Amino acid sequence: ELARELWVHEDAMRLFGTELPLRMAVGRLETGGLWVHSPTALYPALQDQVLALGPVRYLVAASNGHNLWLREWVAAFPEAQVCVSNGIPKKCGLGVYQSLEGLLPWGEEIGKQAVLGAPFFDETVFLHRPSRSLIVTDLVQNHSGVASSGLEAWIKRLVLKPVGFRGICLAPPIRRGWLVKDRDKLLESLAAIRRWDFERIVVTHGAIIEANAPQVFAELAGQLRG
Repeated sequence: ELARELWVHEDAMRLFGTELPLRMAVGRLETGGLWVHSPTALYPALQDQVLALGPVRYLVAASNGHNLWLREWVAAFPEAQVCVSNGIPKKCGLGVYQSLEGLLPWGEEIGKQAVLGAPFFDETVFLHRPSRSLIVTDLVQNHSGVASSGLEAWIKRLVLKPVGFRGICLAPPIRRGWLVKDRDKLLESLAAIRRWDFERIVVTHGAIIEANAPQVFAELAGQLRG
């Protein structure tokens, strides 16, 4: 349990020869149903822990690169509504789903903002209002204090860090403009997020950002104005 009506599950996966930390967030709505963001690998103990919190009503995959275990969750929770970014249905072969471009099916407890201007990511971020938590997938990452050794340390030092995967950062492909198609729309999206009332940033990759979260986000967004 992280905060009021919000839980997280920590996991990891191998990517490019390094261990990439993963985090799933689970919000409980006023109805008692659960909203599951960025599902990680599903196994019996985790499924039992989730069910102990309530029935799963929404499965949310909010960035085109985050669908690896989605079908497992769809199979395990067939009554859940699947809400995804536009690039995922074709990758996963989803039959019934709702695009995150649509209306909020769960009401106003969890607000949403599309990160426009970078269609490769096609990310949507969320404000979990009961806990004042900004929930992101790839937009903001935190690679601070992650120890590594051997080949993994070499890859991070010579490949990932020079590209921008270090410390608290915007996703480097966005920060460097590689995948940005409309910079003005991107800036407008970040400005809308800045206006939200949040006190932490729950990232999918790295440690949760608790200290001065609004200022941290403002500084990251400001980097794109240079």
